[in-house]
Amino acid sequence: MVGGNGAVTSTTTLARLNRGSLIRTILVWLGWTTIAAVGVYFYRVAVGRYIHFDVTHYRHYWISRWWLEAHLGGGSLALILGPFQFSTALRQRYIKVHRWIGRTYLSGVLIGSIAAVYMSFNVSPNKAFGVALLFLALAWVTTSSMGLIAVLRRQFAAHREWMIRSYVVTFAFVSFRLLKDLNVFGRLDPESQSVMRGWVAWAVPLLLAEVILQWRRTIGPGRIPDRVLPKGVPRP
Repeated sequence: MVGGNGAVTSTTTLARLNRGSLIRTILVWLGWTTIAAVGVYFYRVAVGRYIHFDVTHYRHYWISRWWLEAHLGGGSLALILGPFQFSTALRQRYIKVHRWIGRTYLSGVLIGSIAAVYMSFNVSPNKAFGVALLFLALAWVTTSSMGLIAVLRRQFAAHREWMIRSYVVTFAFVSFRLLKDLNVFGRLDPESQSVMRGWVAWAVPLLLAEVILQWRRTIGPGRIPDRVLPKGVPRP
């Protein structure tokens, strides 16, 4: 009878685990599908105009158009390749492909960041927006560099977390456009709107990502008092 109860318990536990795994898989697919859809919208609405290589469409960016092209090109490369880096199947079955995608992603970040730094100083007529763009570039290259350092030191868990942060900053391209289309800061004057979007597009998502990454460690089991630990057992 005990054996029977044990079997029933094991079956129930397994069913719950399978159900939880299925729910997580569905949520992950929904999340990535949403990101892809928003990304496609971004390219159609925001980037599509720059296919027309003339001053009418580039406006004040025309003088530094090649810097803008580098910024858009590097950012697009990172934005498209980023999701593939989080594929467990790809990483486990085709590790060389995973590594080359990672190198290409980091190259895109480097190119896009250098162009962003130049544009923040020399292109934007709104200097306050230029400052926001500068710090976005710094956050972008910093999170990506930390991810690279972590994987070179074979700290794979830290590498994954830093690359999540990096991609959150990468997605600021899209977030900026969404904030504009949704008219989130519509009560402000046009210049102030650009500045607010320039900060909120990456700083707020990065803060939320950090809370999610640290949630389990912070909200999980509390610290074990020293008196509870057996003698000679090190603190976990």
